[in-house]
Amino acid sequence: MAFEGVERIKDAFVLATGKFLHKIFIEQKLNNVVGYIFISFFAIALGYLFAKQTILGLGVTGLICGIAIILACMMDTLTGLFINVVYSFFVYAFSRYFFNDTFPVGVVSDILIVATLFSFFVKKVHLKETINEFAHKQVVIAILVLFFYLMIELFNPYARSFEGWYQTFRKSLDALFLLFIAYKAFDNYQSVRKFLVLLFFVCTICGLYGCIQQWHGLFDYEKNWAMADDNRFGLIYIGGDFRKFSTMPDPTAYGIMMASCGIFYLIIAWNEKKLATRLIILSGVALMFLGMAYSGTRTANAMAVAGLAMFMLLSINKTSTKIFAVCAGMAFVALMYGPFYGNATINRFRTTFSGTDDPSYKVRELNRAFIQPYIYSHPIGGGLCTTGAGGLRFNPTHYLAGFPPDSGYLKKALETGWIGLIIICVLYFVILKNCIRGYFEATQPDIKILFAASCAFLFSFYIADFAQDAIGQITDTVVYYPLIAITLKLNSFKSENKEEIKNENKYEAPAIFEN
Repeated sequence: MAFEGVERIKDAFVLATGKFLHKIFIEQKLNNVVGYIFISFFAIALGYLFAKQTILGLGVTGLICGIAIILACMMDTLTGLFINVVYSFFVYAFSRYFFNDTFPVGVVSDILIVATLFSFFVKKVHLKETINEFAHKQVVIAILVLFFYLMIELFNPYARSFEGWYQTFRKSLDALFLLFIAYKAFDNYQSVRKFLVLLFFVCTICGLYGCIQQWHGLFDYEKNWAMADDNRFGLIYIGGDFRKFSTMPDPTAYGIMMASCGIFYLIIAWNEKKLATRLIILSGVALMFLGMAYSGTRTANAMAVAGLAMFMLLSINKTSTKIFAVCAGMAFVALMYGPFYGNATINRFRTTFSGTDDPSYKVRELNRAFIQPYIYSHPIGGGLCTTGAGGLRFNPTHYLAGFPPDSGYLKKALETGWIGLIIICVLYFVILKNCIRGYFEATQPDIKILFAASCAFLFSFYIADFAQDAIGQITDTVVYYPLIAITLKLNSFKSENKEEIKNENKYEAPAIFEN
């Protein structure tokens, strides 16, 4: 009897404790006396650590913030995608300022992507139908073919490093995960709008910071970082001035991202019907293009011209596009032939289109001619991560180690062979085909605009890949693959504005940024 009494008291205590904790933490969310005491105690303890053990205090704070961010990624897929975007845009500046560029950027990015992927299991999302739909898209099929081809590259007899293969394969796996995450997260038109608004703000902030670097000069810690490595300094300090890199890993990544996103939002702004919204977007676009120019990345200049040309070609039957073409043509002529001779930024823009007269272009052509016999004789290439700096690190005795490909296409041809290059070109073709077909099949103006802007964005990347290894960095994959996902989902949405295009030459798009 005594034992049964103890059991009853124990059960009652457990039940009461459970109800109490549920009320305190779940219902009231610590907005009570217990919560105030807990938070006060935690703040005092953390303050003591910062005062007495600063490094330990920073470590505890970082651990708490990291756990909170990972939990946020796991609790909501769209939030996780947003966190990945914000992280990728600003983590390099964070690493330079706090960790002297030693922060494990790639490892944390992998963790965030996997945590976001786990949100499907935490929320018990039924993925069978989504996976089946996703896997039957032509673009996804082409990406999967490339993915499995890269898996086979593990057995390339010319490659000599598993770690080198793994570095490239890991990026491909992250990209595939990111594409699927975005495809599932963009389950309605409103989620696409939220993503575009977030991307606009982070791009604007990034562009503004690059302008501040130009107008104010690099901050001391940024100069120290730029001069800490001779190779880095040689790439950043050109013509008596530092190229600007904003919050990105280097000026090239900064210029490429600002050019591609500037194109995307300029097209949206040009077709925006609300004047106030249009002016806000154009202000952000101006900062993006200024940042692009200050980066000194000539590839970015070519991207801007090519992307806008693709948009004009795609929608040339629109009156607004014809006006845009005239304005863009006049601006290009003014920059190329106007009486501006003392401005280093404009002079560098002009050298982008100097063609065969450019000395660096001649050097690249000689390099390509020299290495072509190797491509012809190695149909599956020399193996992943065997060229450039990656080759020196992972395959130092390889024939290609240290060879500067200076082109995404050339790098893919060398590392994966002409077979891999064909797969890549087919993939790019299928992606652009999907955008162009989607544009002409869409009946809603806002959907057509997003297809046109996405097509220009993606085409500019494929042009950039001719002069740089443009696709694959953390900073671009968080935008490149979500935009591909958007193009795969757009025509399945029904926009809030149901009005169809009645006059193809005079339509105005609904405000994409408006609720």
